[in-house]
Amino acid sequence: MKRIPTQGITRPKISTMPRNQSEASNQLELYKLITEKQRIKQELVFIEQRKVLITKRLSTLQDQIDATDNNIKNFRNSESRVTPVARPKIFFETNNYKAFDIEY
Repeated sequence: MKRIPTQGITRPKISTMPRNQSEASNQLELYKLITEKQRIKQELVFIEQRKVLITKRLSTLQDQIDATDNNIKNFRNSESRVTPVARPKIFFETNNYKAFDIEY
């Protein structure tokens, strides 16, 4: 799954120099507004799709949590009826290790 960086508020694009008021400058401004509107609509569609995927994943996780919880309860119930099993011996000692630093 690709990770999308969080974005802040989208600010309108500003020109560094004011344009002379003409039909061409108004058409350019209209083009900028329309493209920004399309981009934002596409972003909303993407957010809705992502929301659906996340909701499905949450329900799957909840089902897995419930199943695992039931397995734990069943295991506890069956374990209480069975005699305890001897635990295996540990064949190594943990206090034989020494720490050292390497400088380079």
